[in-house]
Amino acid sequence: MSLLEVKDLTIRFGGLVAVDNLSFTMEEGQVTSLIGPNGAGKTTVINLLTGFYTPNEGQVILDGEDITGNPTDVVVEKGLSRTFQNIRLFSNMTVEDNVLIGMQHRIEYGSFLSLFPNPRKNSWEKKAREEVGQILQRVDLSEYRYDRSTSLPYGKQRKLEIGRALAAQPKILLLDEPAAGMNPVEKRELSLFIKSLLKDVKGILLIEHDMKLVMDISDKIVVLNHGAKICEGRPEEVQSNPEVIEAYLGRKGARNAASK
Repeated sequence: MSLLEVKDLTIRFGGLVAVDNLSFTMEEGQVTSLIGPNGAGKTTVINLLTGFYTPNEGQVILDGEDITGNPTDVVVEKGLSRTFQNIRLFSNMTVEDNVLIGMQHRIEYGSFLSLFPNPRKNSWEKKAREEVGQILQRVDLSEYRYDRSTSLPYGKQRKLEIGRALAAQPKILLLDEPAAGMNPVEKRELSLFIKSLLKDVKGILLIEHDMKLVMDISDKIVVLNHGAKICEGRPEEVQSNPEVIEAYLGRKGARNAASK
Protein backbone atom coordinates (compact mmCIF):
# COMPACT_ATOMS: atom_id res chain seq x y z
CA MET A 1 0.00 0.00 0.00
CA SER A 2 1.33 3.44 -0.96
CA LEU A 3 1.71 6.12 1.67
CA LEU A 4 -0.25 8.57 -0.49
CA GLU A 5 -2.48 7.79 -3.44
CA VAL A 6 -3.85 10.55 -5.62
CA LYS A 7 -6.49 9.12 -7.94
CA ASP A 8 -7.97 10.96 -10.96
CA LEU A 9 -7.94 14.29 -9.12
CA THR A 10 -9.79 17.00 -11.04
CA ILE A 11 -10.97 20.51 -10.22
CA ARG A 12 -12.65 23.07 -12.45
CA PHE A 13 -13.07 26.80 -11.96
CA GLY A 14 -15.85 27.71 -14.36
CA GLY A 15 -14.69 26.53 -17.76
CA LEU A 16 -11.05 26.20 -16.67
CA VAL A 17 -9.76 22.75 -15.75
CA ALA A 18 -7.02 23.65 -13.24
CA VAL A 19 -6.09 20.05 -12.37
CA ASP A 20 -6.93 17.42 -14.93
CA ASN A 21 -7.35 13.76 -13.96
CA LEU A 22 -4.13 13.69 -11.91
CA SER A 23 -2.92 10.38 -10.45
CA PHE A 24 0.33 9.60 -8.66
CA THR A 25 1.61 7.75 -5.60
CA MET A 26 4.08 8.37 -2.79
CA GLU A 27 5.96 5.56 -1.13
CA GLU A 28 7.10 5.42 2.49
CA GLY A 29 10.68 6.49 3.17
CA GLN A 30 10.98 8.59 0.02
CA VAL A 31 11.13 12.19 -1.15
CA THR A 32 8.60 12.74 -3.95
CA SER A 33 8.82 16.04 -5.83
CA LEU A 34 6.00 17.78 -7.68
CA ILE A 35 7.41 20.13 -10.33
CA GLY A 36 6.33 22.05 -13.39
CA PRO A 37 6.66 25.45 -15.07
CA ASN A 38 4.82 28.49 -13.75
CA GLY A 39 1.07 28.00 -14.11
CA ALA A 40 1.37 24.21 -14.23
CA GLY A 41 -1.13 23.73 -11.40
CA LYS A 42 1.20 22.85 -8.51
CA THR A 43 -0.37 25.29 -6.05
CA THR A 44 -3.86 24.05 -6.89
CA VAL A 45 -2.75 20.46 -6.25
CA ILE A 46 -1.36 21.50 -2.86
CA ASN A 47 -4.65 23.18 -2.01
CA LEU A 48 -6.54 20.01 -2.96
CA LEU A 49 -4.28 17.75 -0.89
CA THR A 50 -4.47 19.98 2.18
CA GLY A 51 -8.23 20.52 2.11
CA PHE A 52 -8.30 24.16 1.01
CA TYR A 53 -10.13 23.10 -2.14
CA THR A 54 -12.55 20.21 -2.67
CA PRO A 55 -12.06 18.35 -5.96
CA ASN A 56 -14.84 17.91 -8.49
CA GLU A 57 -13.63 14.36 -9.05
CA GLY A 58 -11.04 11.96 -7.68
CA GLN A 59 -9.65 10.85 -4.34
CA VAL A 60 -6.80 11.59 -1.94
CA ILE A 61 -5.91 8.53 0.15
CA LEU A 62 -3.43 9.00 2.98
CA ASP A 63 -1.98 5.84 4.52
CA GLY A 64 -5.07 3.86 3.46
CA GLU A 65 -7.64 6.46 4.61
CA ASP A 66 -9.69 8.57 2.23
CA ILE A 67 -9.20 12.25 3.21
CA THR A 68 -10.76 13.75 0.07
CA GLY A 69 -12.44 17.08 0.77
CA ASN A 70 -11.70 17.11 4.50
CA PRO A 71 -11.11 20.61 5.93
CA THR A 72 -7.53 21.70 6.54
CA ASP A 73 -7.56 21.08 10.31
CA VAL A 74 -8.78 17.51 9.81
CA VAL A 75 -6.13 16.91 7.12
CA VAL A 76 -3.48 17.95 9.65
CA GLU A 77 -4.95 15.58 12.24
CA LYS A 78 -4.89 12.75 9.69
CA GLY A 79 -1.18 13.30 9.09
CA LEU A 80 -0.44 15.83 6.34
CA SER A 81 1.36 18.99 7.49
CA ARG A 82 2.81 21.72 5.30
CA THR A 83 5.05 24.75 5.04
CA PHE A 84 4.39 27.72 2.75
CA GLN A 85 6.16 29.30 -0.20
CA ASN A 86 5.98 32.66 1.56
CA ILE A 87 7.03 32.20 5.17
CA ARG A 88 4.03 32.47 7.50
CA LEU A 89 5.33 32.86 11.03
CA PHE A 90 3.56 34.63 13.89
CA SER A 91 5.80 37.69 14.05
CA ASN A 92 4.69 38.81 17.52
CA MET A 93 5.48 35.39 19.05
CA THR A 94 8.66 33.72 20.15
CA VAL A 95 10.27 30.83 18.34
CA GLU A 96 8.96 28.49 21.07
CA ASP A 97 5.39 29.73 20.75
CA ASN A 98 5.43 29.39 16.97
CA VAL A 99 6.24 25.70 17.36
CA LEU A 100 3.55 25.31 20.04
CA ILE A 101 0.99 26.56 17.50
CA GLY A 102 1.74 23.44 15.47
CA MET A 103 0.48 21.29 18.35
CA GLN A 104 -2.92 22.93 18.75
CA HIS A 105 -4.89 20.00 17.34
CA ARG A 106 -3.27 17.74 19.96
CA ILE A 107 -4.44 19.72 23.01
CA GLU A 108 -5.66 17.32 25.69
CA TYR A 109 -8.06 19.69 27.47
CA GLY A 110 -11.19 21.49 26.32
CA SER A 111 -11.62 25.17 25.53
CA PHE A 112 -13.59 25.71 28.77
CA LEU A 113 -10.79 24.30 30.94
CA SER A 114 -8.28 26.52 29.15
CA LEU A 115 -9.88 29.54 30.84
CA PHE A 116 -8.82 28.42 34.31
CA PRO A 117 -5.71 27.04 36.01
CA ASN A 118 -6.05 23.28 36.30
CA PRO A 119 -3.70 20.28 36.65
CA ARG A 120 -4.64 18.76 33.29
CA LYS A 121 -3.84 21.96 31.41
CA ASN A 122 -0.59 22.48 33.32
CA SER A 123 0.53 18.89 32.71
CA TRP A 124 -0.13 19.11 28.96
CA GLU A 125 1.68 22.44 28.62
CA LYS A 126 4.70 21.09 30.48
CA LYS A 127 4.90 18.05 28.17
CA ALA A 128 4.35 20.26 25.12
CA ARG A 129 7.18 22.62 26.00
CA GLU A 130 9.49 19.67 26.58
CA GLU A 131 8.60 18.43 23.11
CA VAL A 132 9.18 21.90 21.66
CA GLY A 133 12.69 21.77 23.09
CA GLN A 134 13.33 18.50 21.27
CA ILE A 135 11.96 19.88 18.00
CA LEU A 136 14.07 23.03 18.24
CA GLN A 137 17.11 20.89 18.83
CA ARG A 138 16.16 18.82 15.78
CA VAL A 139 16.01 21.91 13.54
CA ASP A 140 19.08 23.49 15.18
CA LEU A 141 17.24 26.44 16.72
CA SER A 142 17.61 25.76 20.46
CA GLU A 143 19.60 28.92 21.11
CA TYR A 144 16.83 31.06 19.62
CA ARG A 145 14.01 29.54 21.68
CA TYR A 146 12.89 32.76 23.40
CA ASP A 147 13.70 35.14 20.55
CA ARG A 148 11.02 36.79 18.45
CA SER A 149 10.54 34.64 15.34
CA THR A 150 11.09 37.44 12.83
CA SER A 151 14.48 38.29 14.37
CA LEU A 152 15.89 35.06 12.94
CA PRO A 153 17.92 35.08 9.70
CA TYR A 154 15.93 34.06 6.63
CA GLY A 155 17.27 30.49 6.42
CA LYS A 156 16.50 29.88 10.09
CA GLN A 157 12.96 31.21 9.66
CA ARG A 158 12.53 28.50 7.01
CA LYS A 159 13.73 25.91 9.51
CA LEU A 160 11.36 27.27 12.15
CA GLU A 161 8.43 26.82 9.79
CA ILE A 162 9.53 23.22 9.21
CA GLY A 163 9.79 22.75 12.98
CA ARG A 164 6.23 24.01 13.42
CA ALA A 165 5.04 21.55 10.76
CA LEU A 166 6.87 18.71 12.55
CA ALA A 167 5.09 19.63 15.78
CA ALA A 168 1.88 18.31 14.23
CA GLN A 169 3.52 14.84 14.13
CA PRO A 170 2.69 14.35 10.44
CA LYS A 171 3.01 11.21 8.37
CA ILE A 172 3.76 13.34 5.29
CA LEU A 173 5.60 16.66 5.39
CA LEU A 174 4.71 18.89 2.43
CA LEU A 175 7.43 21.46 1.73
CA ASP A 176 6.33 24.28 -0.57
CA GLU A 177 9.40 25.82 -2.24
CA PRO A 178 11.63 25.69 0.87
CA ALA A 179 14.67 26.91 -1.09
CA ALA A 180 12.99 30.13 -2.27
CA GLY A 181 15.20 33.11 -1.48
CA MET A 182 18.16 31.04 -0.26
CA ASN A 183 21.74 31.46 -1.41
CA PRO A 184 23.76 28.49 -2.78
CA VAL A 185 25.34 27.66 0.59
CA GLU A 186 21.95 27.66 2.33
CA LYS A 187 20.52 25.48 -0.44
CA ARG A 188 23.25 22.86 0.01
CA GLU A 189 22.58 22.76 3.75
CA LEU A 190 18.83 22.55 3.10
CA SER A 191 19.29 19.62 0.73
CA LEU A 192 21.01 17.55 3.43
CA PHE A 193 18.49 18.69 6.05
CA ILE A 194 15.46 17.66 3.98
CA LYS A 195 16.84 14.16 3.43
CA SER A 196 17.47 13.84 7.17
CA LEU A 197 13.79 14.61 7.89
CA LEU A 198 12.85 11.14 6.66
CA LYS A 199 13.87 10.03 10.18
CA ASP A 200 10.95 12.08 11.52
CA VAL A 201 8.17 11.46 8.99
CA LYS A 202 7.08 8.64 6.69
CA GLY A 203 7.49 10.66 3.51
CA ILE A 204 8.21 14.12 2.11
CA LEU A 205 6.33 15.81 -0.73
CA LEU A 206 8.47 18.60 -2.17
CA ILE A 207 7.34 21.42 -4.43
CA GLU A 208 10.40 23.27 -5.69
CA HIS A 209 11.69 25.31 -8.64
CA ASP A 210 15.39 24.72 -7.97
CA MET A 211 16.04 21.79 -10.30
CA LYS A 212 19.46 20.96 -8.88
CA LEU A 213 17.99 20.52 -5.41
CA VAL A 214 15.09 18.48 -6.82
CA MET A 215 17.36 16.17 -8.80
CA ASP A 216 19.76 15.75 -5.87
CA ILE A 217 17.25 14.64 -3.23
CA SER A 218 14.20 13.17 -5.01
CA ASP A 219 13.45 9.47 -5.20
CA LYS A 220 10.58 10.18 -7.60
CA ILE A 221 9.42 13.22 -9.54
CA VAL A 222 5.93 14.04 -10.84
CA VAL A 223 5.83 16.69 -13.57
CA LEU A 224 2.76 18.83 -14.26
CA ASN A 225 1.94 21.08 -17.19
CA HIS A 226 -1.39 22.87 -17.67
CA GLY A 227 -2.85 20.91 -14.75
CA ALA A 228 -2.07 17.46 -16.19
CA LYS A 229 0.69 14.98 -15.44
CA ILE A 230 3.16 14.66 -18.30
CA CYS A 231 5.76 12.48 -16.61
CA GLU A 232 6.41 10.46 -13.44
CA GLY A 233 9.62 8.64 -12.65
CA ARG A 234 13.14 8.69 -11.28
CA PRO A 235 15.16 11.92 -11.64
CA GLU A 236 17.25 10.59 -14.52
CA GLU A 237 14.11 9.53 -16.40
CA VAL A 238 12.41 12.88 -15.91
CA GLN A 239 15.50 14.87 -16.84
CA SER A 240 15.69 13.30 -20.29
CA ASN A 241 11.95 13.20 -21.05
CA PRO A 242 11.17 15.20 -24.23
CA GLU A 243 7.79 16.41 -22.93
CA VAL A 244 9.41 17.76 -19.76
CA ILE A 245 12.12 19.55 -21.74
CA GLU A 246 9.51 21.10 -24.00
CA ALA A 247 7.36 22.20 -21.04
CA TYR A 248 10.28 24.09 -19.52
CA LEU A 249 12.08 25.32 -22.66
CA GLY A 250 9.30 25.48 -25.27
CA ARG A 251 9.41 23.68 -28.60
CA LYS A 252 12.28 25.73 -30.02
CA GLY A 253 14.37 25.33 -26.89
CA ALA A 254 13.61 21.60 -26.80
CA ARG A 255 14.78 21.23 -30.40
CA ASN A 256 17.96 23.14 -29.64
CA ALA A 257 18.62 20.98 -26.57
CA ALA A 258 18.06 17.80 -28.59
CA SER A 259 20.48 18.92 -31.30
CA LYS A 260 23.37 19.46 -28.89
